[in-house]
Amino acid sequence: MHIPLDRQQDIPLYLQIEEALRRAILGGTFADGDKLPSTRSLATELSVSRLTVESAYAELTAKGLLQQRRGSGAYVRHLQAAPMQQRPASSELFPADRFTTTTSRLDGYPDIPLPEHVINFAAGVGSPKVFPMEAFRKILLSILSRHAEEAFSYGDYCGYYPLRDTLGRILTAQGIPTRAEQVLITNGSQHAISLIFQTLLRPGDTVIVEEPTYAEALGLLRLHQINIVPVPSDRHGMCVEQLPELIARHQPKMIYTIPNFNNPTGRCMSEARRSRLLALAHQAGIVILEDDFVGDLRYNGKSLPSLRAMAPAGTVIYVSTFSKMLLPSMRIGYLVADSEQYLQFSRLKHVDSFTSSNLIQRALDAFVTVGSYDKQLRRAGRMYRQHRDAMAAALSERLPPGCRFEIPAGGLFIWLELPPAVSTTTLMPKAWQQGVTFARGECFYVEEQHGAHGLRLNFAANTPELITEGIARLCRAIVEVMGN
Repeated sequence: MHIPLDRQQDIPLYLQIEEALRRAILGGTFADGDKLPSTRSLATELSVSRLTVESAYAELTAKGLLQQRRGSGAYVRHLQAAPMQQRPASSELFPADRFTTTTSRLDGYPDIPLPEHVINFAAGVGSPKVFPMEAFRKILLSILSRHAEEAFSYGDYCGYYPLRDTLGRILTAQGIPTRAEQVLITNGSQHAISLIFQTLLRPGDTVIVEEPTYAEALGLLRLHQINIVPVPSDRHGMCVEQLPELIARHQPKMIYTIPNFNNPTGRCMSEARRSRLLALAHQAGIVILEDDFVGDLRYNGKSLPSLRAMAPAGTVIYVSTFSKMLLPSMRIGYLVADSEQYLQFSRLKHVDSFTSSNLIQRALDAFVTVGSYDKQLRRAGRMYRQHRDAMAAALSERLPPGCRFEIPAGGLFIWLELPPAVSTTTLMPKAWQQGVTFARGECFYVEEQHGAHGLRLNFAANTPELITEGIARLCRAIVEVMGN
C-alpha cells in the first residue's frame, strides 16, 4: 500500500497515515468490509513503528471508519449518510472533532460526508447537472466498441496526440498560438502546477503570488519549502505597481497568478496591469505561471487576452483544466510551455505519474472535436449566470450592514467580506447549526489571519432555490454572531 509520508512536516506520521487511509475509504478505494493490512506489515512497508500505525488505526476507529476485531484485524466500515431533514436542527453542535486537518478546518469539509440537510457553498467545482451525461456515454460506448484495445493501453505519456492537437487549435483560435508539441496532458491542473513547481523551483527559492489566491497552490509551495511573497489585489486584479520593489528585494524565480476569475475572489486582472506585469517579468527574467482554470466561464463583459498570448516566448507557462467545465472526476488538465521547459515537464511527468487515462482522453477528444464543447460552454454559462445572479440578489437582500461582496463577471465564486466584529472562526459553527457551510478566507492567504474576515461562496454547484435558502441561513448566522 503506497502512502506518501513527509517526515519534514510538523504533522505527526500517524495523522498522515490516518488521513491517507481516510481519503481512500471515503473515496471508494476500499469497500465496506475490506480488511486493511496488519499493523505489523504496514509498519514494515512504511518504515515506521508499529505503534504509529496502531495510532492511525485507532483514529479511524474513533471516527467510525474502521472496526477492529480481536485476533482478526481491522475492517473498513463505511458510514451511512445522515437521514434527510427538512429543517436543520438549530441545536446541532458543530462537529469540531470531524475537522481534523488544516484543509478540512478551512474549506468547510469535515472528514465525513456532509449531512444531506447542509447546503454546501464550500465546493471548488461546478454542478454535475450541467454535464451532458447521455452524449458522453454514447461517445464512451463508441470508443469501447471500435478502439477498446488502444483505449485501454497506457498511451503516450505526453498525452493522446489528437487531443493535444485539438487543444492547440482551440487555444490558437482564442489568440494563444499553440502547437500540439507544446501541450502536455496532466491529471488535472493541480498536477500541472505541481510538475512546474518541482521542475523550476528549489527549496529556498521565492515565488510571488497575488493575494488571496488558490489554496492548493500555496500548499504545494509550502510542501516544497518555497518562500512565498504575497502582493495584494483589488477589483482590477494583482496590484502590479507594488512589484518593482518586491522583485528588487526578493529576487523571485516565479510569479503565480490567476488573471481570469481568480480563486477565490472571482476578480479579473485589467489589460493594463497584464501588460505591466509582463514587462516587469520579462525585464527581470522571471517566469510567470498563468493558471486559467475557468477562463472560459465568462457571463458578461469583454474577454481579455491571455498573458501567454501577450508575452514573448518563454515568459509564460499556461495551465488549464477540463475538470471545472465538465466533471471533476475526469482529472484531465494540461499545460502549455516552450520546448526546453516542455521537455523538463514531460520527463518529470513520465517518472512521476507515467500517463493520464487514455480512455478518458480519447473520449474527451471526440467530445470536443464534434463541437459539443462549445455547446457545453454556452449551456454552462447560461446556467451559472442564473446561479450567480440568484446568489447576488439573495446577498443584496439579506446581508446585514458592514458586509461587502463583489459580483464577478464569470467563474464559480463570490467573495464575501465580513465586518471586523465577525470572523470565520466564530461564524462557521453558527453557520453549521443553521445548515450551511463555506470556504474560509484563511486558506487563501500566506498569513492565515489576514483572511479571517473573508469567505468564498460557490454559486455554481447549487440550484437557485438552494442558493436562496443557503444565503438566508448564512445571514441568520452572521446576525447571530454580530448580536453576540
